[in-house]
Amino acid sequence: MLRIGYISAVLNLATAMVSFMRFGSNYALAIMISYTLMFFLGYRLLRSKSNLALIPLLTVSCSFLMYNVVYVLLKQINLVDLYAVDWRLEVQLLLPLLIGLLLKAILERSGKSRLV
Repeated sequence: MLRIGYISAVLNLATAMVSFMRFGSNYALAIMISYTLMFFLGYRLLRSKSNLALIPLLTVSCSFLMYNVVYVLLKQINLVDLYAVDWRLEVQLLLPLLIGLLLKAILERSGKSRLV
């Protein structure tokens, strides 16, 4: 699972660079890079923990990657700038964190997962 987190972090950085080169948005670049570095730091801090401890961070990181890919696609077709909307933090961070914590709680309670 840690490998998936590292791959997600690298893809987030690649998306940030594509976004900056294509659109020149410094604000989006700063957000993408700073969040990705925080995710990477989180993976480094949690690498000695169980796989269940990684689930919330991995959920947020993968959802952040999907949000950035959708941002680049929608910005490319000039439909909407997802970094200019008011609900960005809720969709980008809070909702995936809640889903990750819920998934972790379900896996802990079931005890039948290979992750436990």
